[in-house]
Amino acid sequence: MPEPIEDVQPVTMSSQAFLLLCRLFDGCYDELKETESLHELIESIANILLAGVDTLEKQEKKPRTITFPLTLQQSFFLRRLIVEMLARAPQNEDRMMEWLQECLTALSGGGGGDAAKA
Repeated sequence: MPEPIEDVQPVTMSSQAFLLLCRLFDGCYDELKETESLHELIESIANILLAGVDTLEKQEKKPRTITFPLTLQQSFFLRRLIVEMLARAPQNEDRMMEWLQECLTALSGGGGGDAAKA
C-alpha cells in the first residue's frame, strides 16, 4: 500500500554523500530484499535511489547537492543502515565518515540548500 503523499519529505544531501548512500544500499540490497516483510520497502528505496542516480548522470554539469523524496519509513530504514555502517566503518576513513554523517543528518531532517530534484 503506497504511503500517503503527506508522509513524503524531501531529503537533500551532497552528491558525494548520496552516491555513498547508494553504494552502501547496493552492497546489502540482495540480502535485504530476501526478507519478505522488507521486500516492498527495499524495492521502493531502490527505485528512489536509482532515479536519483539517473538524474545525476543526465546532468551535464554535476550538481553539488541532490534532493529526493522519502517516506518516514524509508528515511528511518536508511538511518538505521547508516548508523550500523558508522559503527563498522574504519575510523581512519575521515572523508567517508563525514559523508555518512551527512547522510544521517539529512535523513534526520537536517538537510537543506539548493539541489537537483530526483
